[in-house]
Amino acid sequence: MNQIEHYVLDAPTLLAMGGNKQVSGLIHAAAASDDVRLWAPVFCLLEAERHSEGIVDHVGLLVDVLHLVEDDYAMAVTIAELGRGGVAHSVSAAVHAARPNHMIPMGALVATVEPEPYEGLGIGVMDLNR
Repeated sequence: MNQIEHYVLDAPTLLAMGGNKQVSGLIHAAAASDDVRLWAPVFCLLEAERHSEGIVDHVGLLVDVLHLVEDDYAMAVTIAELGRGGVAHSVSAAVHAARPNHMIPMGALVATVEPEPYEGLGIGVMDLNR
């Protein structure tokens, strides 16, 4: 049995879905393999929608490939704690989703086109600009 690779897509990455080769490749890999699983926090999805109307509809078409991480109290706590340190709420939501949890016991990498905000936050990042 192969180890499943888990990736959390943040707001900038969701915004880049339509034109970034690396993001498109990751989505294609997840669609073609049972060993790659993609996650998107609802908070990040709404942040992306705020910047580009129609992202929610686009993600809705990818429901079999892109799994939503619903907001809950634990996410609110993470967002509040990191927010006190100046971390953007959408970054905090991605950090929370990438930490080990009941759906992703080993945690996930944040797959992002903007890796800088995650420095020093204690989670793994896959830079989709490389």
